[in-house]
Amino acid sequence: MSCIACFIDNNNQKKLKKNCFGLDRFELKLKKYKESFLDEIKKLNSISECDCEFKNNNSNYVKWTDSFLEETLNNISVIEDTFNDIITIYISYISENTKTATDKIWSFLQKNDLLNETESGFTYSTIYFRARINDNTFDKSDINNFLHIPFNKRGLVGNQRFSISGQPMMYLGKSIYGIEKELSTPINNLAISAFIPYFKDFYSKKYFTIKNTLFDTIAKTLPWIIAKDHDIDYYDSLLTPNRNSIEKDLKKSIFSQILTFPVENKGSFIPEYVLPQMTTTALLENNFGGIVFPSTKNFLAMESHNIRSDHESNFTVFVNYSQNNYYDKAILKNLLHFTFDGNEKLNYSVNEILDKFEAVFELNRKSENDYFVSPLINLKLQIEYMENSKIEGVKYYETQYGKIELEFYSKVANLYLRKIIK
Repeated sequence: MSCIACFIDNNNQKKLKKNCFGLDRFELKLKKYKESFLDEIKKLNSISECDCEFKNNNSNYVKWTDSFLEETLNNISVIEDTFNDIITIYISYISENTKTATDKIWSFLQKNDLLNETESGFTYSTIYFRARINDNTFDKSDINNFLHIPFNKRGLVGNQRFSISGQPMMYLGKSIYGIEKELSTPINNLAISAFIPYFKDFYSKKYFTIKNTLFDTIAKTLPWIIAKDHDIDYYDSLLTPNRNSIEKDLKKSIFSQILTFPVENKGSFIPEYVLPQMTTTALLENNFGGIVFPSTKNFLAMESHNIRSDHESNFTVFVNYSQNNYYDKAILKNLLHFTFDGNEKLNYSVNEILDKFEAVFELNRKSENDYFVSPLINLKLQIEYMENSKIEGVKYYETQYGKIELEFYSKVANLYLRKIIK
């Protein structure tokens, strides 16, 4: 027995996709995934009857999720058509040419009004990490050494899911643990930096979001809202998804799941990368600033983390080519940046960092200026979400990953304190 929440959970969707392994053509995998998706969704029951971790007997929550499930079942044809459209685009790539298929993927996004599903400016206003292998050939305290791969070394830009071969971009991660996963390199062999986008600069830019938004609403946001005694009706348009947005919500969810299809075999051609790379190309050609997307790596070793932690999220910033420099140095004008200088002790406790944040909040209340403390609000939430999580039985902020994050959080707080006191 399954409910809508455990069905759309990324872990379950990954399982459905991996069940398609063994077929020798990606188009066949997509067709089998469509069939499994449809078969499973038709068997779903009320969340109040499910034995999964998302079970909830709150009458308002049950009413909302039951209504959403009913509307989803009423839109089976939308699910079928969306899968068929995306499969057709992939077949266009392998049977026609890249340009034709890329134009079709852009048309698909436009026609279905999916280009407005961008990340909100407030969520950018937090810390992101970037790392590179520490081979002792560069100054780890110089932020310029942590920008994108230089233009004169674009041959190093490999074939990745949202990376176009030869096209430098700047990749950032929401957690140190996630960075290690993405680079497949032990944390002790990495040099790490941190960046905070300026809200005022990123607010007006478009960053395409590839997220499991249905799950985020149903399993993360809605239970929290209802727990605050808010009466939310599925047929009320104040919260999405709702009856008016159901078609768009389903299309975006399916598109995101296909773009994160797990790779069965890596070679010179990776079919699972075709659709995400064409999406990246289309966004580049149409003046988007980048992409927010979830990691497809295995995070099962992390236990007890808050469902809202978002530690698996990545952020890709498109860069502008420069004839005179090896880097797009203008990008630093939009980012606060931090590096290690070798004096870090990596021994902060969570309470010490939260005390520093509170000192910033208190001084900012007395200040006549707005020093944009929203990053600290987001960081405080992230600490709360991750505080009880464990990796192999060790609390996250007692691991090397967590200690490094707290060190960077301290640097952020210290910067704000200097700005306010100045």
